[in-house]
Amino acid sequence: MRIGLRFVIAALILTSAACAQHHGTAAGPQPARMPVTVNVTNNYKTNVEVFAVGVGTSYHLGTVAPGIVRSFELPMGMVGGGGYIRLLAQVTGYGPRVQSDDLVLSPGDIVNFEITTNFLDSRATVRP
Repeated sequence: MRIGLRFVIAALILTSAACAQHHGTAAGPQPARMPVTVNVTNNYKTNVEVFAVGVGTSYHLGTVAPGIVRSFELPMGMVGGGGYIRLLAQVTGYGPRVQSDDLVLSPGDIVNFEITTNFLDSRATVRP
């Protein structure tokens, strides 16, 4: 009888551990729902407004002050369309604009958009 009881206890412990491990995995972020993060570094002399343009829409990400790095998340609808996205930066209120090349993004990607001191040399790079 003791051997049977030990077997039942061991089986319950293993079953509980397996359920807990499976539950933890399901609670984690699903790859299709992971946001695309855009890190903007502004090395230009004034504030810039940053936009994401694509899928037939333009989305204002925010303002980045000189010498500051800010992170933004793209709306999921802009990423899931399978099209191209461009990042655009414009000096606040007036002035020149610069835009990235077409970016093909997947959920979970990280984009680094560097606004350079020579505004027209600004560039965006994608890292998975």
